[in-house]
Order: sequence, then C-alpha cells, then structure tokens
Amino acid sequence: MATAPSVEPTTTGAAALEQQELFAATNRAYEMVFKGTVDFFVIKAAKDLDLFDLLAAEPRTLADLATLTETVPPRLEKFLITLEQVGLVARQDDRWKLTPFADQFFADPERHRNMTMVPFVDYISDLIENYYLRLADVVRGKVDFTSIVPHPPRTREDSLFYETLHRSNIQLFVELLVKRARLADVQTLVDVGGGIGDIAAALCQAFPNLKVTLINLPSALDLVRENVAAKGLSDRITPVAVDMYREPYPPGDAVLFSRILYPMNAQFCSMLLKKAYDALPSGGKVLILDMVISDPNHPNYDYLTHYLCAIGMGFSVLEFKDHAIYPDLLRQIGFTDITFDEGYEHVLYQAVKP
Repeated sequence: MATAPSVEPTTTGAAALEQQELFAATNRAYEMVFKGTVDFFVIKAAKDLDLFDLLAAEPRTLADLATLTETVPPRLEKFLITLEQVGLVARQDDRWKLTPFADQFFADPERHRNMTMVPFVDYISDLIENYYLRLADVVRGKVDFTSIVPHPPRTREDSLFYETLHRSNIQLFVELLVKRARLADVQTLVDVGGGIGDIAAALCQAFPNLKVTLINLPSALDLVRENVAAKGLSDRITPVAVDMYREPYPPGDAVLFSRILYPMNAQFCSMLLKKAYDALPSGGKVLILDMVISDPNHPNYDYLTHYLCAIGMGFSVLEFKDHAIYPDLLRQIGFTDITFDEGYEHVLYQAVKP
C-alpha cells in the first residue's frame, strides 16, 4: 500500500482529509506489522543460505543456486521471487543477480566496511530469539537483558564484536564531520570513545597536520593499533586506555565526542563536556557529533534497538534527549563561539574554550 486509490471521492473538505489521514495511518500500520517482519526474516534467511555471497560472485540459474544452497528448487524459486519483490535480487534472462542495493549492504562486508548491514543481521536475530520475543515479560520484570557478548568488553574477542558493529554504518556521518569540522589549525585531537579508529583515520586523511589520541577500553587497544597500522597512520593515531567517565582526558587542542553523548541525560553530558573543557587550552575546541534520536516524526530505529534492551537493565544512562540542549550546556560550562551543522540525520556542534 503506497498511494490512495483512484476512485471518485465520496466526501469533500474535512471528511476527505480525514480519509487521507486514515489511509496514511493504514499504510503505517501495515508497515509496522508486515513490512518489518518480511524485510528482516528474508534477509536473515538469504544470509543463512549464502545467497548474497553466491550472487555477488556472478548471476546464477535457479538450478545452480538450488544445488549450491542445498534447497528445494520450487521453494527456492518462491523465496527468490519474494527477494525480488523487496528489491534484493533481480532476474537477468534465466539467471538471478543481486541488486546494487543488496550488493552494497548485504554482500562482502569487508568491501563495504563502513556501510554494511551484515554484522547486524545475526546480532538482531539473537536479540529477537532471546529477548524481543519475551519483551512483555521484560516489562513485567520477569526477564532481564543479558548481552550476547559481555559489556563492557573484557577480551579482544569481546571488543572485536562491538567494534565490528560500531564501524559498520559510519560512512555518511563521517563525511559530515570531515567536511564541517573546524580542525584546520588543530595539531592534536582527543577522540573520546573513538572505536577502532576509522573516524580518527578519516580526520587524519582530511587534515594532514592532525595527530589523534584515541580513548578506548584496554581490550580494544590492539585492535585500534592493527587498524591504524593497516591504514599507515600508526605515527599519527595513538590509542590509550582511559575511563572516559572517571579519569581526566589527555590534553589536546580539540576533543571529539562522536556518537558518544546522544543517549545520555543532561547531567552525564555536562560531566563529560566539563572533562573536555579541563583538557583543552585557551582557544581549544570541542566537537559533538550525534545521531538525531528525538524527532517525533522520524523514529530512530538504530537507537530504539538499544533502548529496548535498556528496559531490561537495572540501571541505564539511555534516554531520549533533544540535541537542542547542547548550546545551553556548552555555555554553562564556559564554551563560546558555538556553531551547528546537520546532515544524514546527524548533528554537529562545535564550540571554543575562551
């Protein structure tokens, strides 16, 4: 259901408007019940059958695919037709091939490292099976949330799990940061909770004089070192183990919070921004890059997947916060020259320590 039917209107004025609103609401209800169900579970099944990888290699016939996937041909054909309907595959004569959309987001994640959904598929599947399907009992207090992998991560493997997720959908908002960040005169930047180093690397490539101190947990430091070494940036990106909540930040000309503050309440944000203020010299800059999570007309489902998990936690800092509070928080701490940019459903605030 996408457009209103072409029929003679039987109502006018306010009644017609109500009909259009009802039709739009019906579309939304259908999407909530049917669309999400079909989209996710056909993607999960296609991944489990290796269809994305098989078709990324070359277009294949139904018989070839059935042999390779050990499936029943008539059933596989119906499944492929469903994938075709949702835009993941297309027919080319007697062969099936991936659409550009499917190739981008569901095939060969290493080729599309910062813009792929592959790492999320099994993660969400596990959440559905072990948590989401029991959400009513979570709300009743009968079930608690338990991480698939311990959090905070304790081992290299734990950290690899989280860093793989966190780096897999960053490409577009990093473009916003690179294009708008006022870092041309900055020599040293502190990247708070900087992940595996992909964002720091993009900034270093954009600003040749920049060096970055990247704050992360101890279990992730080797992963950061390996990643930045592979990018040829070991001399410019230095990972350090710092408790971002309790310990002071290393000194630098700028401090970056990239998708760190967005889920935190005003008190937590003020605490971390004050630590940034204390680490900066006069003229130093703070940058806040955040997802938009508070638009009532456009729910942020990325954030909602995590927020639902917070329902089953005894304590969580996750909340819905309007990013418009940042100018007041920054001024209260002492920052001036506050600027604002937005794009790709993200916002970028920058400010200066007098």
